[in-house]
Amino acid sequence: MELPKEQVEFMNRVMEADTLAKQAELRKQIRGDAYHAYIENAYLANPFFKLTMEEAKYFRENQDQADVYKLIAARDAASRSSARNYAVFCMPKSGSSFVQSALQHALNIPFLSLTSFGTPRSSSFFGMNSREQEIDELALTKAILKSPRGFVSQNHTRYSMYLALQMRTFNITPIVTVRNILDCIVSFDEMMLKWRAGKGDHGWTSDAQFSLPLNYSDLASEARYDILSRSFGVWLINFFLSWKRCVKQNIVSPILIRYETDILDNERFARMLRDQIAMTEDQEARLRSYARTPDVQRSRFNVGVQGRGRSLIPDHIVDSLRRYAMVFRDEILDEDIAYLIG
Repeated sequence: MELPKEQVEFMNRVMEADTLAKQAELRKQIRGDAYHAYIENAYLANPFFKLTMEEAKYFRENQDQADVYKLIAARDAASRSSARNYAVFCMPKSGSSFVQSALQHALNIPFLSLTSFGTPRSSSFFGMNSREQEIDELALTKAILKSPRGFVSQNHTRYSMYLALQMRTFNITPIVTVRNILDCIVSFDEMMLKWRAGKGDHGWTSDAQFSLPLNYSDLASEARYDILSRSFGVWLINFFLSWKRCVKQNIVSPILIRYETDILDNERFARMLRDQIAMTEDQEARLRSYARTPDVQRSRFNVGVQGRGRSLIPDHIVDSLRRYAMVFRDEILDEDIAYLIG
């Protein structure tokens, strides 16, 4: 059934209402009995449309009228949470498991999934590894309502403006972990060799976003590094570039953590997080204690030696990554390239 012309025109204006001021102006155009029908359509069409307190009260108190009202009420409640929510957006093998587990321990908050309806660990069993790990709004709503004191998540996700608007809407602080790309490649290669051992044709389900051939574990190291540089390595450069653009866009303010300087130095790590995140004395003490002696299983530390990648990866592969990074010289500066591919 076609919508009336006035509703179509209204919905077109809804999609352009990207600020609270524009949304308030839209409300002035709505009159009469159809008011809540218009607001329902607006809220379901624009993922960043905010309900007023009165509108939220209406949908909350009339949940028996329509199942979708329950969804609206739940999502609105999640967007009003004042809990301390943190999302670690990370280069794979950049110490992100250490960061999220340290926050868990220090702040006494749970580790939850924002990419699927399941738990962070169980999602892998359902074949999620090969997906781009974009935030799923249903999982996000569930996480906030399930943990009203806050949570921490961990995602291999590049920045986008949509992601920033999600974080602003649901009060999430981004923490970005980065590492020298060559070291990431070597560490990731070791993990893939371990994960694929004995799995045969089903080994690809552990490949994360980066497709690998079925005979990956049988290839020589140079061939494996070459394959990873073309997928994983390029993705890492794009990851770094995207979060540089995040800082420039200034919708959210990420906390940047470098593996080499901020994670391998546990005192600096604790001091940095304390300066960026408000903590009680007890929370800070727990953070310092965990940074000195992290839980081996939860932090998932591998071989944290700096510079292994440059000593193991052939020059021609390093040069190809450097050439790709230099395409973005207006944004990825010389010092960035020296750090990423040094």
